[in-house]
Amino acid sequence: MQIFTFVLMSVLVFFAGNPARTIAADAPVHGTFALFEVEPTWTTLSSDEKTKGVQEATALVESFKDRVTFDSYWTYGLTTDSHFLIRLQSSEAKINQELLTQLAGTGLGRHLDLEFTISGITKGLNYAPDFPDLLAQLKAAKYEGDPSTYVIMIPTRKSAEWWNLSKEERVALIREHTVPTIAYLKTVKRKLFHATGLADADFITIFETNNLEDFNNLVLALRMVKEDKYNIRLGSPTVLGTLKSWNEVGALLAK
Repeated sequence: MQIFTFVLMSVLVFFAGNPARTIAADAPVHGTFALFEVEPTWTTLSSDEKTKGVQEATALVESFKDRVTFDSYWTYGLTTDSHFLIRLQSSEAKINQELLTQLAGTGLGRHLDLEFTISGITKGLNYAPDFPDLLAQLKAAKYEGDPSTYVIMIPTRKSAEWWNLSKEERVALIREHTVPTIAYLKTVKRKLFHATGLADADFITIFETNNLEDFNNLVLALRMVKEDKYNIRLGSPTVLGTLKSWNEVGALLAK
């Protein structure tokens, strides 16, 4: 599903969770995604024990607020073997690692299984500057409507054949790829992280939308362009969830 990642190279509309305040405006943002499943042992705890465990985790998140932007999503019922996804953004990957390590020691964290984690970094635009006519349309597009309800996180990978194309060949393919995405910028937000060498994927794309039908149609449109022939990985996992504040996630867990 590398199709998505290159949409992000050309789209300037980033969303939800600005980089932590300590990150310089032109510095790369280090993003880490962690997918958790709650162990059955959590259900055996008393209401007071659950509340205390959630409070410990919440206090930890609060203690990192000046260094880490923290976003959370409820995935139970929509993504197999999981309850929630968190996205951490900071100036260094080791800060994200520190938070996750300390989370494991909280009353909640001792009952969590880390099912999947992946990290990447933000970078400048690779292809959009080569087609300024489309870039102008991308800049002008604005997300409309109510706040997003759904999140989709997709790690993707390109083939070796793609990386060995000339820059001119890749620009032409990405231009073709970009055209059908413009119609969906009003209903689908997205952000790209580069992961080559950092994970078993080249890109991580995270989307927010209120309209899963539009998202599905965007995917279908992008599967029909030539650039899709160079995609060798889609998801593994693809994570679908709903946007929730950490307090909302904690309340669900404390029930």
